[in-house]
Amino acid sequence: MSLPNLITLGRLLSVPLAVWLVLSGETAAAFWLFIAAGLSDAVDGFIARRFNQRSSLGALLDPIADKALLVSMYVTLGIADHLPTWLVILVVF
Repeated sequence: MSLPNLITLGRLLSVPLAVWLVLSGETAAAFWLFIAAGLSDAVDGFIARRFNQRSSLGALLDPIADKALLVSMYVTLGIADHLPTWLVILVVF
């Protein structure tokens, strides 16, 4: 498994942690984890392109990790009453 795929897998595995942090009231930690996940998306894409490490697994995992993180954060922030329900529904659907 290539480095970009490992970074993407790490981003995907950070989703449950981010959800737990928001639900436990640790919004600052969740924010920084979200920032780190966003930076890791840029880094894995750069590494894959620059060092020609593109793969079919990465092409599948990367958008899944992105959408899992974004959708789970919107839903979790909605559940925690940090976002209005109409916004969560609008974004998710």
